[in-house]
Amino acid sequence: MNDILIGIPTLNEADHVPQMVQRIAQLPIQADLLFVDDSSTDGTGEILDRMAEKHINLKVIHRPPFSGIGSAHRDIISYAYEKGYSILITLDCDFSHQPEDIPKILSTDLHAPVVVGSRFLDRQSLSEWNFGRKVLTHLGHFLTHRV
Repeated sequence: MNDILIGIPTLNEADHVPQMVQRIAQLPIQADLLFVDDSSTDGTGEILDRMAEKHINLKVIHRPPFSGIGSAHRDIISYAYEKGYSILITLDCDFSHQPEDIPKILSTDLHAPVVVGSRFLDRQSLSEWNFGRKVLTHLGHFLTHRV
């Protein structure tokens, strides 16, 4: 087991998971990967299971359909605590977070309990999203800050 866990929630990410695993594997870090899949209908869970057979540091949790990203993160955090990881990094599988940024995050002063990388630092980062998805994302961030 490594000290670092990278947790990634998935729902219908069959086109993304192979590249995500490959890009993380190319990083100059030693980390375990935990994918939490909400019964994807596009075969994501099955792809991850096959990849887990080849990558001993890759684990998959299968959950009921549409359990939600919030509870997926809660399950990732619980797993990290249960297994005793020192560092937990979570990112989306759709590459709205770039795995190549992980070493930058790890190079920060880890005396802080939380390091946050934000997609909102680059105004163009959400340019391909539709209006509804942007509104939901901004509403979620607003509520997180206010509530």
